[in-house]
Amino acid sequence: MLTRGNRSTPAALPAPRRRGRVAALSVCALIIVALAGVVVRQSLSSNADARAVVGAERSGAELLHPMTSVLGALVAAQSVAVRGEVVDAAAVRTALAAAAKEDTEHGVELGTHERLVDLTTKVEAALVRPQSGRPAFDTYSGLVTLAVALMKQIGDRSNLIHDPDLDSYYLMDAAIIRLPEAVTLAGRAADLVALADGQPLAGEDAVRAAVARFGVSDAAEQLSTGLTLSVASTDRATLGSNIADALDTFTAAAHTFSPPTMLLELSSTVDALVLAANARRVSAAATPLAHRLLFELQALLDARTAKLVGQLKLTAVATALGGLFGLLLLYLLAAGPRPAPAGFAPAHTGDISARDARGAELPPERLSYARQRAGDAH
Repeated sequence: MLTRGNRSTPAALPAPRRRGRVAALSVCALIIVALAGVVVRQSLSSNADARAVVGAERSGAELLHPMTSVLGALVAAQSVAVRGEVVDAAAVRTALAAAAKEDTEHGVELGTHERLVDLTTKVEAALVRPQSGRPAFDTYSGLVTLAVALMKQIGDRSNLIHDPDLDSYYLMDAAIIRLPEAVTLAGRAADLVALADGQPLAGEDAVRAAVARFGVSDAAEQLSTGLTLSVASTDRATLGSNIADALDTFTAAAHTFSPPTMLLELSSTVDALVLAANARRVSAAATPLAHRLLFELQALLDARTAKLVGQLKLTAVATALGGLFGLLLLYLLAAGPRPAPAGFAPAHTGDISARDARGAELPPERLSYARQRAGDAH
């Protein structure tokens, strides 16, 4: 064999060594794939859990719409019944029917079916057995309490109450806690004054009415503060403008019902008709505001769902591309270097040694012939 200088053609690895190298590289590639699979699986699991939470919150918001109407109808029915007037049973039943329709879709998930059936049964019993005065106040107060408790259960079971994002949390707080509280307390205070029949409130009723009127003022203040924080922390640019008018209307109604001079009025006779009219204003302003806040909450949840779906698609694409790249790399590693064709001798530069393949020194005539062949090759 003729060589030039100190350079030589690298020989291919022996078959056993080559197979060992391919096996080791294959094991490493499989380990990398396995680790990547664990990461992808964890990412998909987290994404699925997040989408499930958002879906439950969406279900809660959908069921809260008719329950808001149920609460408003029951508070109105209480005030009418206390004054001995005819309750609008059709309005109450319509609100309950809408709630039952949503409960058919979301009741199992939120665990509301039995409590809604119980509430409906008790409301029907009150509607078919007309009452007035104190008995009506006690009966409908119990029904209002059940409706408020059911709304809070919906918020809890749907995770709305536990939402960590400030914008959606304060929307929830206003719609589920503050507004129902304001509507309930305004109706209670007006009804207690009506029960006094023109006489100054005294004893427990006086305390309850004072607490209720203060509660309306406090709920309005807490609601306004929370919604301000919600608007300041959200990425939804239209949130503030979408709720501004309804919020102003409710705030004005609450201030009329519980003015700064309220403490002075507590020691004097309150006009029952005026207070009842102001309580109706609070309820009339609170109900559309609650629906508006729930719609905005649903819009935030929809945006959150779209973001999670986008992340899921990105993970799927990245996983597919990574898998293809890994297969390609594994194929290239397994293929290894291609062997030189039989009879192929690579070109070399440098001096030709004077020894043959067995190490024996070439005779002069063969050395001359070899040099001639090397010159011809160049």
